[in-house]
Amino acid sequence: MRPIFAQGLAFRLSALVLTGAGAVLVAIVATTYLLAREALLEHAETNARNMAQALVNRIESMLAPIPRVVQGMVYDIEDGELTEEAIFQRQRRLLADNEGLYGTALAYEPGGRIPGREYYAPYTFRTPLGPKTTFLGGSDYRYHSMDWYQIPRELDRAVWSEPYFDEGGGNALMSTCSMPFHRVVDGKKVVAGVATADVSLEWLKRLVAGTSVLETGYAYLITRNGTYVTHPAPGVAFNESIFSRAEEFGDEQLRRIGQDMIRGNSKFVPQRSLHSGKPGFLVYAPLPSTGWSLGVFYPRDELLASVNRLALIAAGLGGGGFIALTLLIVFIARSITTPLSRLTAAAREVAGGKLDAPLPQLTSRDEVAELAESFGHMQTSLRDYIRDLTQATASRERMESELRIAHDIQMGILPKIFPPFPDTNEIDLFASLTPAREVGGDFYDFFPCGEDQFCFLVGDVSGKGVPAAFYMAVAKTLIKAVAESSGTGGQRASDFLPGGAVQATRRCTDPGRILTRANNDLAQDNESCMFVTIFCAVLNMKTGELRYASAGHNPPVLLRAGGAASYLPTRQEPVAGAMEGVAYTSDTLTLAPGDGLLLYTDGVTEAMNPALELYGEERLLARIETARDLDARGLCENLAGAVHGFAAGAEQSDDITLLALLYQGPEQIEG
Repeated sequence: MRPIFAQGLAFRLSALVLTGAGAVLVAIVATTYLLAREALLEHAETNARNMAQALVNRIESMLAPIPRVVQGMVYDIEDGELTEEAIFQRQRRLLADNEGLYGTALAYEPGGRIPGREYYAPYTFRTPLGPKTTFLGGSDYRYHSMDWYQIPRELDRAVWSEPYFDEGGGNALMSTCSMPFHRVVDGKKVVAGVATADVSLEWLKRLVAGTSVLETGYAYLITRNGTYVTHPAPGVAFNESIFSRAEEFGDEQLRRIGQDMIRGNSKFVPQRSLHSGKPGFLVYAPLPSTGWSLGVFYPRDELLASVNRLALIAAGLGGGGFIALTLLIVFIARSITTPLSRLTAAAREVAGGKLDAPLPQLTSRDEVAELAESFGHMQTSLRDYIRDLTQATASRERMESELRIAHDIQMGILPKIFPPFPDTNEIDLFASLTPAREVGGDFYDFFPCGEDQFCFLVGDVSGKGVPAAFYMAVAKTLIKAVAESSGTGGQRASDFLPGGAVQATRRCTDPGRILTRANNDLAQDNESCMFVTIFCAVLNMKTGELRYASAGHNPPVLLRAGGAASYLPTRQEPVAGAMEGVAYTSDTLTLAPGDGLLLYTDGVTEAMNPALELYGEERLLARIETARDLDARGLCENLAGAVHGFAAGAEQSDDITLLALLYQGPEQIEG
């Protein structure tokens, strides 16, 4: 029989499982302990929660009626103006009916009770000799700027203040429940002042401090901002907050607990006390009426004393068997993991980039040896893969670099200076182009073409990517060359009549003739069968006469001053570049000052959102109506932003090109 180190992994793992079966007894003991501990912990948590809730209920029984008392005062003062004596009588009656109430006040806005009197706040509070009345306010007690007045006034609702020493009022440590009251001025409700009810916190400190929690446990109370109202540590109450203590001791858990407490949550969580240094459990619960929170700390050793005794017994019973089992597991595990550790070390070298790292030579013939052999095959495959990947990456990076250069070249041939003619005020023009890929087939152009004549156009080449970009460059250059050569020479053979007579000179102010000549040149030797849609127009900047022609392009939007935007009717003439001999027709309209024209490509109307909905022509018209008051740049940027917002992150499927021209009319010369 072969020794154990020569056996397969399955044999060794089986031996380990069978040997581990001897630990069943220990597992049973451990399970019993865990179940008992869980049951006792649940019981302890229930008792802790009940005790904390009982203390909360006692506090709430004193504090909960206070907001209702203040609400009653507000109702009385809003139902009708009370005399000063009636106010004091009402306050004394409230003190007599509510033992938890220390004092109550009605604090008016400046001049709100007596015109010209800045402070008017009747205040009644308890003294050993009975209720005493006074008036709040003055140079040494400007109550209008105090939190108990400002916060409920601004929030227009009842608010409990942070604990404070009311010097000048009750001259005692207290918290105030404040609620604004109103009066009607010119049919509107306005804040007339704030009604308050003061609660002395001395009884609350005694109640919480006197709560017995096991032997060394304790309770404390924090406000909605985390300030301690009570705490067993001297000097902490009213001087520190739960967050300042967490910062002082570097206790991140206490910070999270404080955040949860002021949110009004209730939990039972493990915690180490900063006061006693003992580990234990903290149960906390909110006081709904004030937004404060009560925390009760239970030392762990005292809370789980019976569980700890059971743990000692269980540890004694299972300790010996656990040690023996551990030694056996270590021996068996090492016999399995040693070759795996050597193989792991080789794997780390490979992961670090050393693909030719030597693999361990294993004498066994088990699964680990097969794994090492497979790892060797993987090394060879990785080397081949990385070599191929390096070559492919270099090729891709070279192509991406070339495309970036092509994009820069393509964008460079488009005019980008706006306004194009700073000294000319007759028109406001702006254009933008956003390609769907690095390069695209959309283009725009504009240039002067004679005295007071201005030519502008937008085109869209069929297809995408590099072929469309090349064709776009050819089409744009050709159209401009045709326009600038018309009327200045450069006739082709077809421009001559029989006998050598020259036909009538074709002027660049005729968009139809420009498109006709450009189409004939583009269609020659067009083996790729590409084509381009073009809208070309020539504007007389003095008279506003606009001549235009369309080679299968989207109809532009006509913006009439004082009228609704509409699509400009165009002839249904073919696209350019598809075939020679097509004659394009020019149409004419007159732009009045304030009129405009928006040219665009189908990348605008055919933009899609994730739901595969098209932006569409109706949505384009509606958006233009909302942006009628913008200049040309603002109109293009507004529409481009609307299209991108509609797409909502969906991949852009086509180039987006916009050209806006607003006709201002001839410049008036002062004489």
